[in-house]
Amino acid sequence: MSILVAIFIGSFLGTLGRYLLITFWPWQTTYLTAVFAVNMLGAFLMGAMFTTGTLQVWHGAVSTGVLGGLTTFSTMMTQSAQQPRQQIRYLGLQVLCGLLSFGAGSILAALLK
Repeated sequence: MSILVAIFIGSFLGTLGRYLLITFWPWQTTYLTAVFAVNMLGAFLMGAMFTTGTLQVWHGAVSTGVLGGLTTFSTMMTQSAQQPRQQIRYLGLQVLCGLLSFGAGSILAALLK
């Protein structure tokens, strides 16, 4: 039961962080959107968590809760559909940069470990 509570609290914090970042994001460009930023931040932090092997409760609270609430697959899909000419480039950039962010987080965590 404590893992579920931790996920609930983490999800609240991650969703609140995403809302605040999207609300106050200063740039309105084609690719560097607030959704792109939260997805890259989430991928980076997930890479770090993957490498450190945190405790079960913390892993649930942070990876499933905070990072699940922070990142947003559905909004990424909606944004790409709103730009049909650039949809493939936007999605490809999201996936490629997400993998690179995950790798960077993993490498940094390994170096700091």
